Amino acid sequence: MGLEKGKDQKKIHVTFSIPVEVNSMLHSVVGKPGLSEFVTNALRKALEEERNSLRKAYAAANEDPDRKKTIDDWSVLDTGVEYTQTT
Repeated sequence: MGLEKGKDQKKIHVTFSIPVEVNSMLHSVVGKPGLSEFVTNALRKALEEERNSLRKAYAAANEDPDRKKTIDDWSVLDTGVEYTQTT
């Protein structure tokens, strides 16, 4: 799912709650006509940053030798046979 910018993108109407002081700050910076665009851009930026942060974390975890060893150690249990406990 991309976060591409563009006027031709489909849009939906969203309702959510924010603290009163955040709303006051928002309206002191952005006029009502530009509100949707401002919020869209702010969310897009925050989501891109979060996505990049997660990608870096996944890449670092993928290079962690201890993690790889643990996966290898546990992979011997992936035999495809169900465990049945006997009494």
